[in-house]
Amino acid sequence: MDGPEKMDDGFESRTIVRGLAAYLQIHPLACDTAEGIARWWFGAEEEVTMQGLTKALQWMAQRGYIEETVAADGRRRYRCRASQAELAALQASMARNEP
Repeated sequence: MDGPEKMDDGFESRTIVRGLAAYLQIHPLACDTAEGIARWWFGAEEEVTMQGLTKALQWMAQRGYIEETVAADGRRRYRCRASQAELAALQASMARNEP
């Protein structure tokens, strides 16, 4: 993992990455589909678009923070690969990049 780096995909994606990192710090063994993540990892009070979530998940997977697997049913699932320290650094980095 190269460490946190600036995300240029806008405020929504940075906010989602920060939320994912925070969730994974509390639930490091969590594993779910994008739909499950939108529903269960983010509460009803935290509205996320599937487009923003997909961008954030792809960004995190490309950098090794999460792992994307394809299950027997063909659905993609995501789980953590980063350490607690890496997630904390990522969360801090996303907060600093906010407008």
